[in-house]
Amino acid sequence: MGRHLVVVLAGAVACAATLDRDRSDYILAHPHGWVEVSIADSAVPQVPSSRSEGEPVQWLRPESCSLEVRLDREPYVHNAVYPTGAQPPYSVKSGFRFPAPVGPALLTVIYEDCDHDGDAVSSNTAQLYIAVEQSRVVEVHFDGTDLVADPPRDNSVVTLDDIYEAITGRPKAAP
Repeated sequence: MGRHLVVVLAGAVACAATLDRDRSDYILAHPHGWVEVSIADSAVPQVPSSRSEGEPVQWLRPESCSLEVRLDREPYVHNAVYPTGAQPPYSVKSGFRFPAPVGPALLTVIYEDCDHDGDAVSSNTAQLYIAVEQSRVVEVHFDGTDLVADPPRDNSVVTLDDIYEAITGRPKAAP
């Protein structure tokens, strides 16, 4: 039974997090750059708790907010982000990085569950055209409402494979 539980939990995490591994491998095998989406929402309000009939409404910090990132309608990230803070307004600080094909793309962020409009959960969709350049990073900042992109920058991430190659003078052998 324990082994099945691990498989189910691993599957749930993989489905919720980011781009499918096969799609990611394909993108990495072709000309690609990187997209980083930084979330810094400092205006997360309290939301009403779920309540039983006749009980007064309690206002609480949201457990989590839902974030989806798409490039040209294709989902790249679908995950939860978590408001922090002892008093409202709460804040969400998080981010995601993923490979993307080189070229222009419409980046869409769908941000939900951080606020309520009456009894309905509110949803915010923001869009921005970006240009993904080969081997460079486009960082996009999302404040809960709007998207702003920095100019593309060099990819400065160092991997263990990079360190291995720097020390030995040769690339790490494929598994």
